[in-house]
Amino acid sequence: MPSRIVAVASAVVAALAWGATPPPARAAGPLRLTLAEAVDEALEANPGLKVLSHRSVAAERSAEAVSRERWGQVDAFFNYSRTNDAWVVRPMSEEILGDAGGFGALPWDRNQQHYGVSFHLPLYLGGRLSNGAELARLETQGAAALLEGTRWQVRFNAVSLYTAAQTLDAVVAGFDELVASLEKNRERLELMVRLGKRPELDRLKVVEQLEDAKAQREAVRADRARVGAMLLALLGRDPSRRIEVEPLEDRVPELDTARQDLAARLDRTSRVRQARIAAEQSRRNVALATSSFLPSVVAEGNYTRNDAPSVNDPLDTWQVIVSVKVPLFHGGSRFAALEAARARERAAEYGIEQARLAVASDLQDALARFRSVRAELAAARARVAAAAEAARIEQIRYDTGAGTVEDLLRAQARRASARASLAKALGAVVTAAERINSIVEEDVVR
Repeated sequence: MPSRIVAVASAVVAALAWGATPPPARAAGPLRLTLAEAVDEALEANPGLKVLSHRSVAAERSAEAVSRERWGQVDAFFNYSRTNDAWVVRPMSEEILGDAGGFGALPWDRNQQHYGVSFHLPLYLGGRLSNGAELARLETQGAAALLEGTRWQVRFNAVSLYTAAQTLDAVVAGFDELVASLEKNRERLELMVRLGKRPELDRLKVVEQLEDAKAQREAVRADRARVGAMLLALLGRDPSRRIEVEPLEDRVPELDTARQDLAARLDRTSRVRQARIAAEQSRRNVALATSSFLPSVVAEGNYTRNDAPSVNDPLDTWQVIVSVKVPLFHGGSRFAALEAARARERAAEYGIEQARLAVASDLQDALARFRSVRAELAAARARVAAAAEAARIEQIRYDTGAGTVEDLLRAQARRASARASLAKALGAVVTAAERINSIVEEDVVR
């Protein structure tokens, strides 16, 4: 019968499915948190959220950097050169065959310095700058939506792990009670066997059940250590530390929003918003691919000071260039890139509907689960009362010789199992309520 209690604990641990093995434990003071404190700490200290938060900030700065590219750039430059022969210090810009003195009048030198400023200003790039800036802005929105959705998921994970730890604590407490009861029965049976009032077989059956309960209690304690380590890791703390949880309030959360109102909120969830952002990004990528067919106009210029040991004063030169570049032939790569962008656009449009259906499906499953666990909680409460009374009666019947030891052991195991099931049902209700909140991304169940 204790195997039924272990099944409760195994179901709790298996449902987490994190698959991480905590590092070996070392001595440390226990950390005691309430559910609200665990959730707050997870939202504040979770390493994954910190990663996404910094990525969101990075996306904002990248978008700002891209939007400022339209203002062009100004650079200062300096170069020094020494050549094998004397070169002209200043670019030739006058007639050299007339009275200007010819080549001999030009400044020549092997050692030269050129310094000044240059600028580059894009005037028209076929929409590449504006579409690039919009893509960067959409990337910022996507990062923010991902961060928001992950916060709700971390909150749900914190609640799930916390309630799992509370359930396993209740299972261990049930085993403690069962072991204490079996040890008491064993002591009484040992006396009765010596007096010849009970057969040795009864004592052996109790001993077998007692050792089995002890072994299974240790298995549940190992599961509890694993869940505690995962919860601590979620909180950004050392997983080797021991964590203690408070019992959950014996209160059933209530859904204070109608089903149709919940469905209307799904379009505002981060998953659907990310799908819409991805679709808009794909449309911008189509426009970006189209811009590769359009000409570009760029203004450039520089002001240069040309100096050399043979020149008394630095010679100034400046120039302004407006260049127009018209793409003619790129081997057909632009057409292929445009078709690829259009195909990704069509895929992204279907992605919006896919995200809506996935969120709606998850919500229906969560609502059905919430109704189911509420019914399980009511049944578990009734089961605890019935199992406690049955165990009390079987103890009296066995003490008076009217019942068998098998009946007594089964009744005691059912009582412990019922109490563990009650803790599991209460944790399942809280977890199911939080899952609805995490899907809708609002506190609709309190």
